[in-house]
Amino acid sequence: MPFKLKLKRSKQYNVASKNVFVISVKPLDNNDSVECTLSSQSLGLECLSNVCQKLQIQQEHYFGLQFLSKQGVMRWLDLERPVKKQLDKHAQDMTLYLRVLYFVTDVNVLYDEVTRNQYFLQLKSDVIEGKLPCSQEQAILLASYSLQAEFSDHNPERHTPEYLSNFALLPKHMIPDRNIQGALMEPVIQAHRSLQGLLPSLAEIYYILEAQQLEGYGQDSYITKDHNREDVYIAVSKLGIFIKRYNLQPADCFRWNEITNLSLNKKVFIIECHVKQRTFPLQLEDVDSAKYVWKMCAQQHQFHFPAKNQQ
Repeated sequence: MPFKLKLKRSKQYNVASKNVFVISVKPLDNNDSVECTLSSQSLGLECLSNVCQKLQIQQEHYFGLQFLSKQGVMRWLDLERPVKKQLDKHAQDMTLYLRVLYFVTDVNVLYDEVTRNQYFLQLKSDVIEGKLPCSQEQAILLASYSLQAEFSDHNPERHTPEYLSNFALLPKHMIPDRNIQGALMEPVIQAHRSLQGLLPSLAEIYYILEAQQLEGYGQDSYITKDHNREDVYIAVSKLGIFIKRYNLQPADCFRWNEITNLSLNKKVFIIECHVKQRTFPLQLEDVDSAKYVWKMCAQQHQFHFPAKNQQ
């Protein structure tokens, strides 16, 4: 006689409704969002790795994730902390954006083609949105590289001014109306025509090289107050931390190899520099803002100095 095991029925537990959630991550090419299924304890790094794996990005250490804060500004996700906790506290919704977090000085370190393409798309977005200011001449050259990267050689039957006006190529502030856009499109097409035979992958590299020369390349800026309680903003870049004043006084520059410590005391973020034993305190609006700026600066410092071999 077979032995029968009597099982006690238990209530069904819906894991998805309690411990698991789906988050949408928008890539830089503005194509369909990547969906990630995470637990309530999943760290930001897990989400980033998931996204990069799906997009076939090999050099994920150059990227981060951003979200739109409740104050309406883009904010970096802390990759070392749970995603859901951060978004519940700070974000408007559960949407994340893949973005370049760490910028490079040598484009050759971007050996992975997909990584380089995403990097190119980041710089293109920065130019179009005006984050990387450029002259009209520079904008036309960059637009021509963008066309060569996307469409390869110029096709006069297809690449007409009317057709290309549907694509984001030039800084938005340069084309307030379609008439001006049409006038600028002709020199863009001429420049594109001159790139005949240039490989699209090489056009991306040329775009990156040109964008690297623009002021503001690879910078994140934050508004603070100095020790005199005067408004200043700090620009954090691949080179270091630059303190810029609104009264046009010369900026203070703290390069990564000069900084000995970055510390935090409530609302005050302190830069310690071994050059002339300088200490530069900066005050933020609240403790949370100070902690966020300190964290971002500390991460950039750790990445760029002395860990250059990470690139």
